[in-house]
Amino acid sequence: MDELNIEASQRSFLPDFCRVKLLFMLVLTAELLAFVLALASAQGAQHFWSSLGLYSLFILWTVLLSAALLCCLGSFLGKLTDIQAGFGAFFLIQLVVLLLTTFVCQLFPDLSGEDRLFDYIRHSGISCIVSAVFLRYLYIQAQWLKQVEAEHEARLDALQARMRPHFLFNSFNTIASLIKGRPAVAEELIHDLAELFRASLKRDGKMVKLSDEVELCEQYLNIEKQRLGERLVVKWKIDSLPKTILIPPLALQPLLENAIYHGIEKSDLGGELEILGQIQKGKVVLIVRNSVSDTVAEVLREGNQMAMDNLRARLKGCFDGQGQLFISRADGFYQVRLVFPKRDVQ
Repeated sequence: MDELNIEASQRSFLPDFCRVKLLFMLVLTAELLAFVLALASAQGAQHFWSSLGLYSLFILWTVLLSAALLCCLGSFLGKLTDIQAGFGAFFLIQLVVLLLTTFVCQLFPDLSGEDRLFDYIRHSGISCIVSAVFLRYLYIQAQWLKQVEAEHEARLDALQARMRPHFLFNSFNTIASLIKGRPAVAEELIHDLAELFRASLKRDGKMVKLSDEVELCEQYLNIEKQRLGERLVVKWKIDSLPKTILIPPLALQPLLENAIYHGIEKSDLGGELEILGQIQKGKVVLIVRNSVSDTVAEVLREGNQMAMDNLRARLKGCFDGQGQLFISRADGFYQVRLVFPKRDVQ
């Protein structure tokens, strides 16, 4: 989401009219409007098709010219308030309709009615109603998107601010036990714990580099290794991934914590934790898998599903619905797979 670093509150509700997808939707809407107007004015089948052609031509020219002007003025309108941008776009559309009506009346007098003033009033009236409804729809949609983004931000804040009490207690106990006998290791663990808290409170961006997330995970695993000893075996297999790809912050660390908390820690023999990564068809695939016995797998501690739901929602929000999370268990391993588009630091 690096190209969306500009806050939504600093931009008007108008979308980017230069986008091909939006232009395609505008053309479809214009044809639908032309079809409705032709049906309303048709007095027979032959008259319907001729009316449809004329309405389509006029409305399409109106839509395309308006979209072109809004595209060119997008950067200017984006700096205005919602009210200013809305009225600016509204009057711009009415100006295009007025100019096109004048053009048709002057060059094609046979196509205009006897009362040209009525033609102006009719075209302007239809344009005012349709453009007002359309701009109102864009405004409501923009407000809805802001609400969705705010909900994602709230979930991100909750996840980043949440540090399990059991992990803190265990970490402090581990550090306390090392202070007398191994003070250098205790000092290192305190530093790692401080970095974890700094990352959980950091809010200067929605995405981080993979290398930063991996460094954070290694600091977390360093604390857990001191506590679990040989019971925890960690294998990193992400060398094929560029370290500059962007991922949501705290995307991997909660998965590692869940794997240790729900699987490895509960087993007397410990277990193996693997982190795998690769690029498949332009998408990043990150897999966190841990060994787990059948008995342990049936008794998951409370909170695991909530963490997975939060992460799934964050992936969808950060990658425009293209981020996915899959959970599976087979052959004695519990696996979480993250799939999202590949985006690098610009």
